Amino acid sequence: MSISQQPTTVDEAFFQPLAGLAARSPHARPCPEFPDGDYVNCGVQRVLESSESGRAFLQEHGSRWAHAPTQSNYFATLHSPRRAALLADVDRAVRVSANRILSDRLAQIPELAGYDCFAADGHWHKAATHDPRHEGTKMAVGHFYSLNLRTHSLRHLTVGQGLHEHDMSALKRIKPKGLRQDVPQGRRVLIIYDKAGIDFAYWKRCRQECAVYFLSRVKENMVLGWEQSNDWDRADSRNRGVMEDFLVRTREGHSLRMICYIDPVSEKPFEFLTNEMDLPPGVLVELYRRRWDVEKVFDGIKNKLGEKKAWATSLTAKETQALFLALTHNLLLLYEQ
Repeated sequence: MSISQQPTTVDEAFFQPLAGLAARSPHARPCPEFPDGDYVNCGVQRVLESSESGRAFLQEHGSRWAHAPTQSNYFATLHSPRRAALLADVDRAVRVSANRILSDRLAQIPELAGYDCFAADGHWHKAATHDPRHEGTKMAVGHFYSLNLRTHSLRHLTVGQGLHEHDMSALKRIKPKGLRQDVPQGRRVLIIYDKAGIDFAYWKRCRQECAVYFLSRVKENMVLGWEQSNDWDRADSRNRGVMEDFLVRTREGHSLRMICYIDPVSEKPFEFLTNEMDLPPGVLVELYRRRWDVEKVFDGIKNKLGEKKAWATSLTAKETQALFLALTHNLLLLYEQ
């Protein structure tokens, strides 16, 4: 007796995690002309394709959907707050699933059992075709993302506002609760950020309100006063290269931890600052090294997915594009696994 199996295509396997998510969102509405599920699949497909514009994308790929959107309908969805809210629900569901399914890249560091670690940073790309000019120049569009260092799932935190919003301004808009990123109570959150993310008063607020801690590099010309040396296990191979681990105090009276490190291979010196006082210094150095992973994600978005330009002008449309980028990244992780 022969056994027949229904083959699964790459396309079906890739989009399978999205099945039914749009319909389960509280923001779902019936729309026969361009259903919510098709809208989500269409946005992901646009990220995957190399079309130079939305019009070109629809001309080249619009026929693949049973309910192909018109140009006016498609561009209207990019500016729709309801569709953006629905997309955020779908993105959240896929990210939660990814964090549950994907391998834990920090599992071999037992001291991190009670921590969730995120590499956060800003990413900039070209303005949309119809974006207004400022003093004759179109300003780049900024987004702020967070990469889960355990699973490498990507989360969009916020859209840059104004002409060129500074990282700390965006982090303060997100607020400590937002930086906690839905991590359950009882766990610490460690944000690894470059020097643009240093604001010691805000670090203190995040630690006190939400158990959110920061790790960064020392800025040039920063004045710090030595307080006391910390003990660390010099026999632990993970601490190789650590030269000093001590407490310092800023001019404003903030107590911080400073780690002086020399890379054993390149012999290049590094100085790290953190308000996390318990982890081994070598573990903190390793976490900062892994911050580079978020830069590699940005490089993939720009050079592999070809996303170098904003899709449309409104703030909602810019957030929608960023959500589709994060969603596509996480779908790729799930498909790869």
